[in-house]
Amino acid sequence: MKIAFKTFGCKANTTDTDALFLEAQKRGFEIVTETEKADAYVINTCTVTENADKDARQQANRYKRTNPDSVVAMVGCYAQVATDELLKLPQVDLVIGTANKFRVLDHLKQKIEKIDVEKNQVEKTMGFLPENFPGSRNSRATIKIQDGCNFKCTFCIIPDARGRSRSLPIETILKQVNQAWSEGFREVILTGIHIAHYGWDHNTDLVKLVRTLLDEKEGPRIRLTSLDPFEIPHELIEMLKTEPRLCPHFHIALQSGSDKILSRMKRFYKAKEFVTVCNKIQETNPDTFIGVDVIVGFPGETEEDFQETVETLKTSFWSKLHVFSFSARKGTVAADLDNPVPAAEIAKRSETLRLLSEERHRQFLKSQIGKEKEVVLERPSKKHPGFWLGHTENYLPTLSMLATAEAKTTHKMRLDKVSGDLIQTTC
Repeated sequence: MKIAFKTFGCKANTTDTDALFLEAQKRGFEIVTETEKADAYVINTCTVTENADKDARQQANRYKRTNPDSVVAMVGCYAQVATDELLKLPQVDLVIGTANKFRVLDHLKQKIEKIDVEKNQVEKTMGFLPENFPGSRNSRATIKIQDGCNFKCTFCIIPDARGRSRSLPIETILKQVNQAWSEGFREVILTGIHIAHYGWDHNTDLVKLVRTLLDEKEGPRIRLTSLDPFEIPHELIEMLKTEPRLCPHFHIALQSGSDKILSRMKRFYKAKEFVTVCNKIQETNPDTFIGVDVIVGFPGETEEDFQETVETLKTSFWSKLHVFSFSARKGTVAADLDNPVPAAEIAKRSETLRLLSEERHRQFLKSQIGKEKEVVLERPSKKHPGFWLGHTENYLPTLSMLATAEAKTTHKMRLDKVSGDLIQTTC
């Protein structure tokens, strides 16, 4: 049976799809690319914006045109929050929510064998946390330590899709990290929907988890995914001084540098907290890469509010922005807020931040030239024959010419020169 997968959205979704992909291989499915004809298609959906919903529907249409006799399963967040809408679509054969997306392979097999399966397979909102390391299709392993969110930001539908925060016990995560290490992975990314909530349901926290992982005599380097500015404790930053296995890389969800807009978003911090924590990270380890999420054009954002965001960014230490143009999501508070920002103005402000990001990113890359870093090799470059792509511990994408190389291995490399968004290296 031929099967193809398509993923939309966050790293947690990508991790879930990896687990499904590898489980399908174990069960004897023939994996094909998303553009090939298959007997079954799995669309792991995102529902952060209405455009994400639209993308998923269009993908289902493409699959049915490729093979009208195929079984198309829509799984994940969009299926969870818009079940009735998807049940009406003839191009969708199975609608499976966040709680039971990992039953999709069973249901697909039954459908293809002409066994009657109810189209609606959505259960009570709940994300999925695998007890065992599912493996990874990539050279850097990702382990989902947490799912769900207890906050209710006015622009976000995800708590409705994934439920309240739930975490894996520390001992379970340690077992998975050790398994990844034994399988040759030299980096593990700890991911989730809101990893700062890790451990609230187990009387522990993220710092204790990281400390436990780093206390192991040997193991992979550890990378963290997105955190809010007030969720990066002093102890975690201090670890950058003493723990070489903790990657000096943070992804911070600022969203706005205006306190007024942060309040309208129901974010629980002030812009100055972002500035303080970023500058503290710079003092501790100036090689730390900081990526920052910013939403432009939130309802009520005036030019003065936007300039406050620009000023917040100009006075803080960071490496690259991820700029999102506000898009109202039906079912959220923000969709009904007054004073929407015109699309042309949103585009103008977004361009301003993108230019600021490009300049800051160039400066950061140049500041790294001449330094030695540990590179995890990932795959041969298609654009540059004879070169390998990889990442340093501080998340610099590298291009390395090596006579002999193997994915997942680490190499001490000298950073020689900037080449576009990459840094060329030598041993």
